[in-house]
Amino acid sequence: SRPFCYCLEHTAPSHFPLKSAMSSDESSSEEVFLDSAEGEGGEGRPQYANKCELMLSLVGYAVGLGNIWRFPYLAYTYGGAAFLIPYFCALAVLGLPLFVLELGLGQMLRQGTLGVWKELGRERMQGVGVAATICTFLVSLYYNVILAWTLYYLAVTLLALPSGILPWSHEVPGFACPETFMFPKASVADNADLFTVGAGFNESYRSDFWCPVFGIPTNTSEAPPGYVLRSFTPEECPARAAVKFWSESVLHQSSGMDNIGGLQPGLLAAYTVMWILVYLIVFKGVSSSGKVVYFTALMPYVALVAFFIRAITLDNAMVGLNFFLKPDFTKLTNFEVWQRAVTQIFYSLGVGFGSLIAFASYGQKKDDFVGNAHKVALINCATSVFAGTVVFPILGYLAHEMKGVNPCIEGDNLEDLKSIGLSGTGLAFIAFPIAISRMPLPFTWSFIFFAMLLCLGIDSEFAMIESVMTVIHDANVAPGMSKPAMAAVVCGVSYVLGLIFITEGGIYWFTLFDYYSCVVVLFFVTFMEVFWLMWANDSTYTNFAAKVKKWTGRRLGLFYKVMWKFVCPIIILGLFIMAFSTHDLMGAETSEPYPQGDGYLPKWSIYFGWKLGMPPVFAFAAIYMVKLEQDLDVSRAVRAVKE
Repeated sequence: SRPFCYCLEHTAPSHFPLKSAMSSDESSSEEVFLDSAEGEGGEGRPQYANKCELMLSLVGYAVGLGNIWRFPYLAYTYGGAAFLIPYFCALAVLGLPLFVLELGLGQMLRQGTLGVWKELGRERMQGVGVAATICTFLVSLYYNVILAWTLYYLAVTLLALPSGILPWSHEVPGFACPETFMFPKASVADNADLFTVGAGFNESYRSDFWCPVFGIPTNTSEAPPGYVLRSFTPEECPARAAVKFWSESVLHQSSGMDNIGGLQPGLLAAYTVMWILVYLIVFKGVSSSGKVVYFTALMPYVALVAFFIRAITLDNAMVGLNFFLKPDFTKLTNFEVWQRAVTQIFYSLGVGFGSLIAFASYGQKKDDFVGNAHKVALINCATSVFAGTVVFPILGYLAHEMKGVNPCIEGDNLEDLKSIGLSGTGLAFIAFPIAISRMPLPFTWSFIFFAMLLCLGIDSEFAMIESVMTVIHDANVAPGMSKPAMAAVVCGVSYVLGLIFITEGGIYWFTLFDYYSCVVVLFFVTFMEVFWLMWANDSTYTNFAAKVKKWTGRRLGLFYKVMWKFVCPIIILGLFIMAFSTHDLMGAETSEPYPQGDGYLPKWSIYFGWKLGMPPVFAFAAIYMVKLEQDLDVSRAVRAVKE
């Protein structure tokens, strides 16, 4: 394979023959932009069959797994409905302006994240597009593993149909509940009726047990004087069963990152199927993926509506819904709440990855991209809120069911559920499966839930692969290579590199990539986008706005000019700085081997993680220096000829 700088050096667009003779990017910005504005640009570039395909692709990309498991967890942690205030503020001042900008760049210039810089006359900045693409590629490697987990759950659900018992249920033959530890008062600790068959403890003694502030005690918990440690083996332990299935049957989790172990056959099969499926979706580019989104983008909404109808009819559903809708405004005084809201909007809309630019480059040039951005952004946020009205009633039901199993879980307090894990994978692969296993028609709801997750995730996955393929095509890395062949190469390489995530230590590598791979790059990319549009040359924004007015008939108002020039750069720069404020993002320094802890993370994982996030930035710097040297060489040659 050829290095990035080689590809960029030999692919200057034919309609800018004099660009290489310029001594600086700034000297020709206005001329180049206006030249591009007069033509169609991107001649011969594939297009979506209609506007509906583009809109569904954007919705499918923006609305993903984070809407279902990330947003509800943030609302759960940061004040319920009060979290909506910083969330929608972040949408208005950061998410929406960046979303509009990336759609506009892609649609107006008819190029992917690499080509837009050439069209803007900023060839030195093509490294920004390369940085975004490397980040996108890294995310696509581990994101498909989530889909493999989901497919695995979906498959075992179907395979368990003859038995009538979901495989993560405590009713599975051969499963025995582990010993449970509690701290009753010394005065009742030896009562014969303290523990009862089935329920595990006598409900009438609930007030006589000591419990931690949140969660359930262990044999190492330190109870106050007057309480003594007692243990028993309950007949029902839905949380333990679900955690055991996730950790041992799905992940085969090793003791730590330094113990990779072997590949898991079942998960390997699911992983292989997912990459084949992604290839079949993208192998013809937008002409094939544009048809798939009719199902993958719409099916999750049908499933969410079905879940909502079922959720609000469950026992204790209103307790969960009230927990979500009742605002705790005291949380808003915590700066962390606002930081989380901003980063959630940033990642949820998917800005900075290059995928939005790639999608828009395949749209009709006269489409109202500003209106499209408004619609998709609002759909994305509305989906998050609606998902909250689905998730919280189910959590209320889960608290009600767990209330009879452990005295430290109260049905009217969802805070107690923190002990089973409600963030990210914990909500999707532990909390929801527990609730589903105790609902009527559990197999039906299990199938609907994991099919919904699959559709939500695969949209985002093939969007990232499309983005990578777009850059490869625009950079002319493999001239003459057909779309199917290019898709096969990208998917094949991704498949091999991602095998580490389905080993016994794969969950630790998954976490490392999730925390570190793009922690800096996305902020860097979006900062460069707004900076070079608004600050590098006065004419760049003026010409961009003129082009938008010419092709779409829409005038970019003062709002976007202020956001792009002042507000967005300041916020992004703040996020960029805060990204370096925490050295150990995964908690490696306090980690303990599994199963005593969540898994051992060696200290070298911290340094490896930060190094993992640096190649995109180094790629940008290298390409910038190569282009700068080329411009200087040309300038010297021009001066020599004149002399």
